[in-house]
Amino acid sequence: MHIVILGAGYAGLRAALDLDTLIQERGATASVTLVDQNSYHQLVQLLHVTATAGHDSREAIYDLAPLLSESGVRFVQGRVVAIRPLAREVHLADGRALTYDRLVIALGAETAYGNVPGAREHTLPLRTYEHALRIRDHLRARFAEAARVSEQRQQRILLTTAIVGGGYTGCQLAGELAAWADDLCAETGAPRREVRIALLDRSSLLLKQFGPWATREAERTLDAMGVSVYLQTTVEAVEPELLRVSDDRVLRAGTIVWAGGIQAPPLLRESGLPVDAAGRALVDRYLRVRDQALIFAAGDCAAIPDGPNGATVPATASYAMRQGIHLAETLMAEIAGEPPRPYEPLKLGELVSLGPNYAVGNPLGVPVVGYPALLLKKGVESYYRATIEGPLKGVTL
Repeated sequence: MHIVILGAGYAGLRAALDLDTLIQERGATASVTLVDQNSYHQLVQLLHVTATAGHDSREAIYDLAPLLSESGVRFVQGRVVAIRPLAREVHLADGRALTYDRLVIALGAETAYGNVPGAREHTLPLRTYEHALRIRDHLRARFAEAARVSEQRQQRILLTTAIVGGGYTGCQLAGELAAWADDLCAETGAPRREVRIALLDRSSLLLKQFGPWATREAERTLDAMGVSVYLQTTVEAVEPELLRVSDDRVLRAGTIVWAGGIQAPPLLRESGLPVDAAGRALVDRYLRVRDQALIFAAGDCAAIPDGPNGATVPATASYAMRQGIHLAETLMAEIAGEPPRPYEPLKLGELVSLGPNYAVGNPLGVPVVGYPALLLKKGVESYYRATIEGPLKGVTL
């Protein structure tokens, strides 16, 4: 049996490594091919740090070759442009086609611009490693330009960063940028007094996945760092260096980052798979795509049921990783002709940093703030690194 896994993110890489381990342990006759357009695995939860030069840029990525070197996983680098379920084929941009007996779709998500005029053209997204590097370089260039101009109004525009979206990405980026601003001004000669950071969200809550307590804590922390938070503020249009927001207000900013939502890659719908309004593949409780016996989906591109009320599992790295682990077991059951067990989301909680020295979170449902939350977050990140780097490969979290 040949299993093709599309995407080397948290779900895809975990599924590939764990499935390969199970195949070898059980002496099964099966092969695994992992496909990704990049030659590296990116740590999405660290991209905000890369974008603000808080880490060496390479700390947010892992070259796939060393990670897969001791496994039997075959890696194919290429961009997926089509899935043909009837032919059991995956087509790549360079014309290659891969056949499969079982397929796992773990292609992650793309930035959703919500049909806001000008948003795609005039903002910087933060979904990939390349996006993070682009934001970092853009900020450096803006601050350096501000150091060369003498007119105060132009300096202030160049040194204003607007971040659209008050979820995980937006809050984390705002905190890191506020901490980096001192060093960036010292490096470029830009006037620190003119630096402005604005965080906008159309809802009444920041980090709404956690509830009102997290909004209050995030607002308090970010405000103390010099970040201006604008809730219930809808972006209606974007122009070069300008946001038009609700109540006919205008915000001018030399840097505009869009962290206002995600959607699944269009190719899922284009390939005829059943999808929800966000383009995510509809799956059953086994993570099998609806009406597709041979195709599974996980991570950000899958709408995974979470209870009877129509809710879906959150699109976060921790959930995606555990879905990859579960899929490895499910696929091994398919290979061995055994019944699979249903996926049950394990609600361990989430942790979100607000700058390099503070975090909020709800591990196991318990609200935690400050440095203890940050230590927990760093511990989780270190443990994840260990699971893909060395002797913990294949461990169940």
